[in-house]
Amino acid sequence: MLRKIGHDVEMRANIADYETLVGDLHDLRAFALASDLRSLTAVAKLMGESKSTTSRRITRLEGALGVALLRRTPRAVETTDDGVLYRLRIAEVLELMGDANAAIRGARVAPAGQLRVTVPPGFGDVLAPVLARFSEEFPKIVLVVDVTARRVDIEAEHFDVALRATSKLGDSSLVAVRVGKQDDRTLVAAPSYLKVHAAPRRVQDLASHRIVMVGDVGTTWSIELTRIGGTEQVSVALPTAIAASDVGFAKELVLAGAGVAMLPRLSTDAALEAGALVHVLPSYAAPSVNLYLLHRAGRFVPPKVRVFVDFVRAALERVLTQKVRRPRTRP
Repeated sequence: MLRKIGHDVEMRANIADYETLVGDLHDLRAFALASDLRSLTAVAKLMGESKSTTSRRITRLEGALGVALLRRTPRAVETTDDGVLYRLRIAEVLELMGDANAAIRGARVAPAGQLRVTVPPGFGDVLAPVLARFSEEFPKIVLVVDVTARRVDIEAEHFDVALRATSKLGDSSLVAVRVGKQDDRTLVAAPSYLKVHAAPRRVQDLASHRIVMVGDVGTTWSIELTRIGGTEQVSVALPTAIAASDVGFAKELVLAGAGVAMLPRLSTDAALEAGALVHVLPSYAAPSVNLYLLHRAGRFVPPKVRVFVDFVRAALERVLTQKVRRPRTRP
């Protein structure tokens, strides 16, 4: 009798281990799409069913879980806090199901789905052709690229991959794949600006100039420069005249004579060659920063993330190791 009771308890425990609460995996897919697209109409169109059927799927899933996953309004669909956590967890489940189905059929299904990527400003010239080639090679992956100077929370904001430029990575549960080094940021100004404001001869002279910043900054910004060929490092606090969130717009401001800015050579090379911009303090260089591709850790990396990281890493390593042309300095 005791053996039978113990066996029954063990059986119930095993059943609980495999409890899904979900009668139809299409319900999970409907919720995941609704969380991403924020539109039941768009989800119904993708799933090839009516909007009412899609809504019933999500209601059925919420009933099984006993929590509200979405907030529905006449204008949009919003994911609740519980829904955000659930969406993050089931993403891996759905990817695993796709891989398992492909494996058992003896065929590898091409990576697919929406891939959300965040990148800092200033990499458009380099990334645009890379992402265009990636999209052509993996047509079933829909790239959604967010360009922002702020440091996003990858997990909380549902991003799959982040390109990050930094001299030091903080402690994180994320996987960091180093793709190269960015050591070509230079101080530039327009000739028209330097006709009115004498070109700085020392790093400290920058404090009296109008500074165009990139990113969300305060009224001052500290800059560290190292003398080329030496180890001397000079730090100076600079007053911000204009701050722009986009590198391209910051460059246009500098071209218009707004002041001095530190910009990536990738975005200023052509203007330096043409003489539209002048290299300020050419004997000093900004400290180099490493470039990383970050993604969530786990035993399983979704195929769409894996192929994206491999593709972009190889492409950026080729670009960043190319010899950079010498900038034109002020005569």
